[in-house]
Amino acid sequence: MNIITVINAKGGCGKSTIAMNVASGLARHGHRVLLMDLDPQAQVTQWLAAGDGLTAEGTLVSALTRQQSLSEVIQPTGFENLSFVASADGLEDLGREISQTDGYPSMLTQLLAEEHIADRFDFIVIDSPNQISPIMENAIFPADVFIVPFESTKAVKSYASIYKLLVKLRPQEDFRMLHVLSNLSRLSGLRNRVLTLLAQDNITVARSEVRSCGWLAQVDENGGSIFHYRPLSKGSQDMAALVEEVRELFSNGPQAPAEPSSEATSTLDEVTAQAA
Repeated sequence: MNIITVINAKGGCGKSTIAMNVASGLARHGHRVLLMDLDPQAQVTQWLAAGDGLTAEGTLVSALTRQQSLSEVIQPTGFENLSFVASADGLEDLGREISQTDGYPSMLTQLLAEEHIADRFDFIVIDSPNQISPIMENAIFPADVFIVPFESTKAVKSYASIYKLLVKLRPQEDFRMLHVLSNLSRLSGLRNRVLTLLAQDNITVARSEVRSCGWLAQVDENGGSIFHYRPLSKGSQDMAALVEEVRELFSNGPQAPAEPSSEATSTLDEVTAQAA
């Protein structure tokens, strides 16, 4: 099973939009995809009209508390090959409740294994909460690939705490990462500052970039998938490129996070020099 977690410890960075569209993009390629909303804000849940964000029944809250099986809370969506597990704000309270339980970061991983979800899906895409919490740890524990969007210098600075948590939970670093610029293409000065900070920390930037796109800003009101809402838009092109980069990572097999490539390093060095 291939598990992708979209993560950052800052709201407004495009995390939920990327999770939704990577999932729907993989489904368009014929892959059987399960999208899981682990964010107590339940944005993706509401985009898909899969719940009200308040009721725990039929959501991940109910599965984690063993009131329902994970299989029972998996819903179909209006998109071919894409299934969904909804969230509710009770996840936040549940996170506090489980924090003193031994092995709590692996609760979701255990559910996936117990119910043989790997036999039913080719990919799982997880939308992580934007705060470090026991629920975020459950989003981290099973993932093979992490997608980290950056839309500001604050998002870069918050990344240190995320990476520290990744290494704590996964000390073997048996995962791969895509650090994705998000919604910065119309803000060249800010974009350069973000690239400069990433370069200073030797953080490799993904080949794909999610450019600023008005259609992406509206897609939440139209089912969440840019491929179905505006298939010819920049947002659709960029999400398609990101999906291809994700598929390449899995086709190349697992590997620890890499140092910047010579091409990426030279590009970032150039940006750093221009910004100085």
